[in-house]
Amino acid sequence: MSSVDVSFNSVSASVDVPASPRAQRAVDYAAVTGAWAIVVVAAAVFPLENPHIARVALFFHLISMAIGFGSVVMIDVYGLLWLFGYRTLEELVDLDRVAHGVIAVAVGGLLGSGIALQPDLSTPLARFKMVLVLVLMLNGLAAQRMLHGLRGKLPPTTRGASIPWVAFQRGLAAALVSQASWWGAIAIGFITNAGRHS
Repeated sequence: MSSVDVSFNSVSASVDVPASPRAQRAVDYAAVTGAWAIVVVAAAVFPLENPHIARVALFFHLISMAIGFGSVVMIDVYGLLWLFGYRTLEELVDLDRVAHGVIAVAVGGLLGSGIALQPDLSTPLARFKMVLVLVLMLNGLAAQRMLHGLRGKLPPTTRGASIPWVAFQRGLAAALVSQASWWGAIAIGFITNAGRHS
């Protein structure tokens, strides 16, 4: 074998090595945070004041919220049913696989339409809402990674009392953070919108 062949094989071997789970996780979190930051900056720098655009954006915002939050509630309910023994890990992962894409599209719709809704980012309430949006995005990503990691380690019929205690705690915390951040963002959006029209 020539030296050229050796160097080529070493290069191809290094290319084929997958990224470590920790590195991939860091990239995913950075991508989500970056997308969130772009939307926040765009909303602050490029306020859209056309009332027709605002009405269309409000329609898409409400539709995206209904679709996204509905899917999140379904996954969180299934997650709690799994934790307390009424669903298997396989059933939860199957639901998550379908719902995750729907939630991602809905959150994208919320962020995109939110730019045109002229959020007043100078107020503490609006800034807190944007922090809650980031929390719900990162929590959703972490919960999905945790769930699929458990699928590789636990039997598909795992449920209830057979769930390791650490996994039980993490699953419960993910569901509680999910609901708190979604409900908090929705409540702040309602309060802010009501204040504009009072």
